[in-house]
Amino acid sequence: MNYWDRVNLVLGIVVAVLASWWFLYRADPQPTYNTLTQLDPAAITTIRIERHRQLAIELRSDDGSWQLSHPFDAVANPRRVAQLAAIARAPVWQSLAIPGDADRYGLEMPTIILQLDNQRIAFGDRDPTQRGRYVSSGEEIHVIDDVFHQFLTLPARHYTSP
Repeated sequence: MNYWDRVNLVLGIVVAVLASWWFLYRADPQPTYNTLTQLDPAAITTIRIERHRQLAIELRSDDGSWQLSHPFDAVANPRRVAQLAAIARAPVWQSLAIPGDADRYGLEMPTIILQLDNQRIAFGDRDPTQRGRYVSSGEEIHVIDDVFHQFLTLPARHYTSP
């Protein structure tokens, strides 16, 4: 083996060691983002959905089993209820301070209000620049993925057990 073969071999080993170190020992950064609320979805015991200022769906948990109590009584599907409870931890794309003109975001008269225990979340208009939805929770307006709004438009029978 000549001189240049040995140099290439040593460089190859150094590159392999550095690449191994990079992939095995580097800190895997977790994505950081704000969530809609600080509620723990697993701890939620009451979910209410109001549409056009009328109660549309009410779900209650008794000892871990979910029951639909409005508009009719039925056993609820826990997997589908978990989708609703997960809205509590929805990633926030953008936050704004609530201005005097909440109507600009469709939040003066929201079409849907989700209540998770005592936390009320009002859903307004779609954000025209993204696939997001304006929501108010507390003292801010947030933009979250519109898919969460779609869960709230489903009929009550969607949340019952098959």
